[in-house]
Amino acid sequence: MNKQKYTFACEKVCRSHRAEGREIWTLTVRAKNLPRGFKFGPNARYATLDKKPAKEMLETLESDPGSFIFKNNGIMVVAESIKASGDTVELVCHEAETEDEMPGHGVLNGGHTYKSLLYAMEHEEKFQDVGDSAYVALTVGIGIPDEEIWKISRARNTSEKVPLHALRELAGDWQILKKYLPEQTRVRVAFKPNEPGAEDADYDATDLVRRLALINNKMFPAEAGSHPVAAYTSIGSLVKKYSQQQFIEVAPLLPDVLRLEELVVQQWEIFNGQKRGGSEKLGVISKASGCSNEKSTLLSGYTASLTLADPFILPVIAAFRVFIKNGKWATPMEEVWEKYGPKTVSALWDAYKEGGRSSAAYFGRSKASWAATCDLTKSVAIQMGLIHVG
Repeated sequence: MNKQKYTFACEKVCRSHRAEGREIWTLTVRAKNLPRGFKFGPNARYATLDKKPAKEMLETLESDPGSFIFKNNGIMVVAESIKASGDTVELVCHEAETEDEMPGHGVLNGGHTYKSLLYAMEHEEKFQDVGDSAYVALTVGIGIPDEEIWKISRARNTSEKVPLHALRELAGDWQILKKYLPEQTRVRVAFKPNEPGAEDADYDATDLVRRLALINNKMFPAEAGSHPVAAYTSIGSLVKKYSQQQFIEVAPLLPDVLRLEELVVQQWEIFNGQKRGGSEKLGVISKASGCSNEKSTLLSGYTASLTLADPFILPVIAAFRVFIKNGKWATPMEEVWEKYGPKTVSALWDAYKEGGRSSAAYFGRSKASWAATCDLTKSVAIQMGLIHVG
């Protein structure tokens, strides 16, 4: 954590509540005196000016800045300490650095308000009276334990629903995922809405959790007939029940899972004659099956020549969890894929045909689809002594 001190003028300041070592202070601050540099770490979402709330705030700041404090809920900041002397306030914040697991101090709620005010003051040619005429209510929480910050953020961020995965990011639950997520893939994963550098990300933390669940044979033991169907049907429940302890063994294999997903898709490309060497066209690529001939980009960054529905990918990845023991591949992943990958994809296709080529959604929910895909690898793993039945 980095210790940072903010000293600024304040129109009005008072301690409005105190209990069990925690305090709430209420301040009225003129816009031009609002400290620059508060961090957004404690906030459940990243503030962005292209959202409706921010646009409406900027309209008020331009047309009637004096009314801003009456129309706005203000900003809440969490800090280590506060000192008030006359019309001067001193805040001390312990701000998170890149390697820190907890969110640290800064803006907990009202990020759009804070960013809108800063933007207006940086563009004085358009917002000429903001600095002197606009005021904002600044609430400061003192003595808030780190583990409580995300709970308060969840309670206060109610105007726009905050995804559970974003709240878990505040709680530090995704540190183990970030640790093993390949650097080149990081820009495609947003751990909080509007995250800088990943604003247009197609994936979030839930996509990482579900992929690790696919290879977690302790959570879904194939030898007991349990399969990670929830990675397709109940993603929310996986995130809600997630604990780092459950994934600590398989998290280091995250790059392998992303590579395995590439291999599955590439095999479908071959089977459909869209990659070199493809001679048999299975015909799975149709809109009716939830697939198409449109290009798609996987989480790993691989650009495929087609788009596949999850039920044609996830069960195949899950079939290879039987070759993982104590967080390591008993046989290198690429080797077991070369031996059993194409056969496993074919088994999934056969299950799809036998099921009457139903909708992808129905097929993905069927436990029988996952079991049929896993039969071959499961039998091999039993012979290798990796898993035991009975």
